[in-house]
Amino acid sequence: MRPMEERDDKLHWVQALRGIAVLGVVLTHARYLLQNTDQFPLAQRLFYPGAAGVDLFFIISGFIMVYTTAGASGARAALLFCARRIARVWPAYIVVTLLYLLLARGGLAYFDDVDRSIGVVKSLLFLPVDPTNPPFFGFAFPLGWTLAFEMYFYLVFGLCMLTGRLRWFTFCAWMLLTLVLLPMGRGGPSLDARQQLAFATPYLHLVTNPIVHEFLAGVVIGHLYRRAWFRVRSVEVAWLLVVCGIGFAAWYVFGNIGTFHGPREWGWPLALMVLLLALASKTVVLTPPAPLVWVGTVSYSMYLTHYLGQGLLLRYAPRWGIDTQTWAQVFLTVLCALPLAALAHWLLERKLGGAVRRELLAAVSRLPLVGK
Repeated sequence: MRPMEERDDKLHWVQALRGIAVLGVVLTHARYLLQNTDQFPLAQRLFYPGAAGVDLFFIISGFIMVYTTAGASGARAALLFCARRIARVWPAYIVVTLLYLLLARGGLAYFDDVDRSIGVVKSLLFLPVDPTNPPFFGFAFPLGWTLAFEMYFYLVFGLCMLTGRLRWFTFCAWMLLTLVLLPMGRGGPSLDARQQLAFATPYLHLVTNPIVHEFLAGVVIGHLYRRAWFRVRSVEVAWLLVVCGIGFAAWYVFGNIGTFHGPREWGWPLALMVLLLALASKTVVLTPPAPLVWVGTVSYSMYLTHYLGQGLLLRYAPRWGIDTQTWAQVFLTVLCALPLAALAHWLLERKLGGAVRRELLAAVSRLPLVGK
């Protein structure tokens, strides 16, 4: 998913978690290179759990949004918040989605079908294309479903900031409405991310999806992190929390105890891990390897572009006499994901996204409510 601004280096451990999450997703998709071979069952067992990186991204998003907007409220803060995040997410997503359709899905011929063209428009607007297929919703770019949830998180956060001192009351009321009350009228609620409720409005399938609980868990962890009493005094206990938090989450995810996205599967042990790391980080300095922090910094670009890169490898490598169904090519896709992410981070996030951000911030500054 996407890197968000951090105030200082205290949250390098969060960036490292992003790095781990995106590498897990890259490996998850790389396993398809071994499909229809006798090696696929092993690749499935080793790499499929990496899909839990998406759940980790959602938890981190909630945590970081609390951390970066502490004390911010009102119309100006809400618009600035939304402008920055739209500029970071949307331009890169649009470019990669169109490149994916042009290079990997048949080019301009893809748009000859009216229904597919409508699906592309919905995908670019983060609207569910197929509301009967939660939580993926049939987006034209297969990874778009995660960004649809991210943009929904930003929208909710921004709108709640408009209410000023009632910000967190509004937030809790909205979560109660969408995660409990609305599903109650349609056979829910549940904690199954694949729940299908009979809503006539497609977007309600997204906003009521239980995977939103992971974002909510991140918000709660963010609030706890900001409290002075939320700490342990013992260094030994802090390191024990780190080891046990990471170890338990790894056991649960890679031990196939949890097998899918959502709070009742991969979500809750990952939320527990983030909670324990946040608690421990207030007592001991968590210093992850610099390369892993860098991967976390470019994680959004890597998340977007690795899937396209893997698809192009599968399509063109056989023409050059390269057998793509080997462990060597699995390694190659991960290796190529690094420079591709670096290029996309510079070109799409910093250059294109930076230009859009400047325009949006300038537009916000011209509004009459800028001082409010």
